[in-house]
Amino acid sequence: MSRILPADDATTPLLRTARVGPVAPADEIIDTPTEAQIEGHAEASLVKWNEPRINIWRVFATFFSFIIVGANDGTYGLGEYYSIDYAILSLVFLSPCMGYTLAALGNSWIHAHFGQRGVAFLGSGFHLIAYGSSSLHPPYPVLVLIFVLAGLGNGLLDAAWNVWIGGMADSSRLMGFLHGFYGLGAALAPLTATSLISQHGQPWYKYYYFMAAGAFLELLVLTTTFWSARATVVNAENHAQAEHGDGDSIPHRQIWRERVRNSALTQSLQNAATWIICVFIFIYSGVEIAVAGWIFTFLVDQRGTSPPRAGVVNFLYWAGLTLGRVILGFVTNYLHAEESTVMAYLLALHGSFVISVTTVTLLGFFLGPLFPESVITLVHLLPKELHIAGIGIAVTLGSAGGCVFPFIIGTLANVAGIGVLPLVIFVMLVSCSLLWFFFFFFLS
Repeated sequence: MSRILPADDATTPLLRTARVGPVAPADEIIDTPTEAQIEGHAEASLVKWNEPRINIWRVFATFFSFIIVGANDGTYGLGEYYSIDYAILSLVFLSPCMGYTLAALGNSWIHAHFGQRGVAFLGSGFHLIAYGSSSLHPPYPVLVLIFVLAGLGNGLLDAAWNVWIGGMADSSRLMGFLHGFYGLGAALAPLTATSLISQHGQPWYKYYYFMAAGAFLELLVLTTTFWSARATVVNAENHAQAEHGDGDSIPHRQIWRERVRNSALTQSLQNAATWIICVFIFIYSGVEIAVAGWIFTFLVDQRGTSPPRAGVVNFLYWAGLTLGRVILGFVTNYLHAEESTVMAYLLALHGSFVISVTTVTLLGFFLGPLFPESVITLVHLLPKELHIAGIGIAVTLGSAGGCVFPFIIGTLANVAGIGVLPLVIFVMLVSCSLLWFFFFFFLS
């Protein structure tokens, strides 16, 4: 167990400036702060996107990083090159989940020992390796393994930037922009890939030349802006060992059990609301990625739509999701009611899910704000020291949903045809609504 040094304790400056003053008379009325004043003070104490000045560049760096993260999720469905069926093709959805799981297990440790600088370097580095390898059009089993690295990079960056932005002042607006850039990347990815493949006759792997170049730029931008964001926990641990020895007198098994029991990962799992929100994100992400991944195949194989037109529909879906996150993010911030507005968006979704060119944008528009608002809700529920671990779990489950449900749909489509897509998506949306209603009425 590491000991927090006085210099790292946020309360130390307050204690140093404290002065003992005269005691107020018994009949003197002492003004107590109102609830609005307390909320205003808490808001003022939050990190701001433009203070200090380096935060401006860091926020824009995270926006660019989420373009890459979104483009990664938007490039699935390029497996026709390998001439495989729906079930085998859906493995490419499943493999990034392993990378996200590894990221969830190591997120807190990486933050504690290397800080945001380490996360920025490792996450973008895994992106660069994955996309550079994909551009070499390896055999399909190797491609599936390569996407594990892409999922690992996404998991590290997704959790880190969600926690950082979600804990800032005006978090709803900023999270709307952050995830709006994710949608922008996911919207441009299929449009660019379809243009290269259908209109210019290029093989699918040529697209990953652009992805590798973007990942290289991401590596430069993130490591430059977050270079000074180093960890402080290692120094505290070394200082504690110097004072108390190396701990040889304590059994190693007891130390290990104590660390597991008191770890941020274990503590964050002891909150019932955390589990409900994480399951909600699990199913929601399955809807988001399943629609994005299979709508192209659904329109071409089931509706007879031409590939260029289906690519435009896929773009409209991600464009609607991007606009929804930005525009509705401002609405939610104005209403100051994340939980109730999420319910309203869910209700609107049930009336908008009809897969066609005219309504798919509306589907993405109302899906858009659900993920960032649920993450903000989780940030508000958990204490600050559990943010990285808790959001890491949520992001991992989100990735799992984005991997598992498209895989299940692909397996069902292999048996019953791709026409099962609307029914499965509708059932998943109903499940999301029931989960959020339960959270809002019983645990909020």
